[in-house]
Amino acid sequence: PCVLTMMADEFGGEIPVGPFALIGDDSIGRGIVETLSGSRSPAVLMANHGPFTIGRDARAAVKAAAMCEEVARTVHIAMQGGRPVPIEPELIDRLNDRYQNVYGQH
Repeated sequence: PCVLTMMADEFGGEIPVGPFALIGDDSIGRGIVETLSGSRSPAVLMANHGPFTIGRDARAAVKAAAMCEEVARTVHIAMQGGRPVPIEPELIDRLNDRYQNVYGQH
């Protein structure tokens, strides 16, 4: 669930989870594309594999990977103290729009 503002900012909500796929053909790529289709997230957690990220260039994809790891660590630690409260969907939309289109753009 999207429980951190940095998740709303960078991923536009929760990070989607894709299906398991064997290594050796285009199954992982197809799973990533299908899972991210219609999502604002540049990251996907592929079942039994871990995170994969995309971006307009390599730097953006690496940034998404670093952010994915950071939010996973932060949410994991937060869960040790209880159940984090998800951010309301309309607030996620506002945070994501601001981060993607206003914050740091000038």
